[in-house]
Amino acid sequence: MSGYVFAAGALSLLLAAGAMVAAVVAIAWGDLGLSVPSPVVQAVFVLWAITLVGAAAVFIRIALNRLTVRRALRRQGPKGMILITADTVREMAGILLREELGLHRFRVHIRPMGEGLALQITLRLPLGEEVPALAERLQTLLAQEVSAKTGLEVPEVRMVVEGAARPSRSR
Repeated sequence: MSGYVFAAGALSLLLAAGAMVAAVVAIAWGDLGLSVPSPVVQAVFVLWAITLVGAAAVFIRIALNRLTVRRALRRQGPKGMILITADTVREMAGILLREELGLHRFRVHIRPMGEGLALQITLRLPLGEEVPALAERLQTLLAQEVSAKTGLEVPEVRMVVEGAARPSRSR
């Protein structure tokens, strides 16, 4: 099934949950003439709404997973197609930035580029670093490591510096 079908299912479940909540409100205001005590009916409708929201959350998760795989980077392997999600590459880059360079606040953007991918790293300049030296180190490390681990070419690694990191204050 397509991710879009699961997304539509999630939407319909959320609408049904909304209808249950509207029914609970209508019962509370006395707009519905019921022969059953209204707190019992309200409790059943609330439980039903919670169940529908839970099911919708499951459907949303499935939809997102399927849509993520559809947008995966593709590489032909010796025995078939290899799909690498952008999240996987983003995680790899994040681990390298944290463990190898000691960076902790950054964003990694990925876009397909020809037979490979381009990375854009947005960060604050760490204390004591110079932009040209950091950029060269970042570009070399990320291009080599991501390429080695995924088999995809990384022809471009852009670095966007959004300011300088502030020194931490110790008391």
